[in-house]
Amino acid sequence: MGMARVRSSSAGPLDPGAHLSTASIAGHPLHPAVVPIPIGLLTAAAASDLAHLITGDGFFARMSRWLVGGGIAGGLMAAGLGIIDFATIRAARGPMGIAHAGGNAAILGMSGLSLLLRQRSARRVPATALGLSAAAAAMLTITGWLGGELAFRKGIGVVPPPQR
Repeated sequence: MGMARVRSSSAGPLDPGAHLSTASIAGHPLHPAVVPIPIGLLTAAAASDLAHLITGDGFFARMSRWLVGGGIAGGLMAAGLGIIDFATIRAARGPMGIAHAGGNAAILGMSGLSLLLRQRSARRVPATALGLSAAAAAMLTITGWLGGELAFRKGIGVVPPPQR
């Protein structure tokens, strides 16, 4: 079994350490460990919104509100860690990193507005909040994919094999 080398878009291999996460504990990058929280919660909120739309059950409306709130909290934590890496790893600030960060900021904004709209009634999901939730979940597939590209193809925040 051979080891694959991580390469940047340039011709040579990456400097082993130039792309290490600065938001880490004992060399373990924190941003990729935290991102499943907002991805899971905001996606579950969209599913719960759909369940409310289908059943009309107020349980799903209440559940969605909690899921969106938790998704925002987790998203803010992931964003803080991502901002540290974005600010300290030059290669993270390319077009892909900007799209990843900007898309996730938009998702947090949409989710915040969705949560605000949900405050009027605990038993129903306003149509606009449902649309925002669905749009955020759809956008998460794109920004999550971009984050994977940054990590797995660009080597951003990844500890190179010789340093493991």
